[in-house]
Amino acid sequence: MDEKEKYRAKIEARIVQIGETINEIRTKKEQSLKNLPEIRVDSTIQKHKAAKDKLEELRRSDESDWQKFKAELDNLVNDIDEDLRQSLAYFG
Repeated sequence: MDEKEKYRAKIEARIVQIGETINEIRTKKEQSLKNLPEIRVDSTIQKHKAAKDKLEELRRSDESDWQKFKAELDNLVNDIDEDLRQSLAYFG
């Protein structure tokens, strides 16, 4: 497996985990007896979709220019992770 495929598999796994965490937060928010307006998953869902789209671009890229997607994906996934941590902190 080459470097691009290893990276793609790693990011794909993170994106799947992000989707599961978003669903967990939605469920917890719906089950909560409190109104939690500070927990906004809509922007996180949009970022999640953007990450999936960027991953598809990476998948279609050739070996010479896939690296340009790496930094964008890393930043996007890290940003989503931070959003999720903040949301999960309310349910701590």
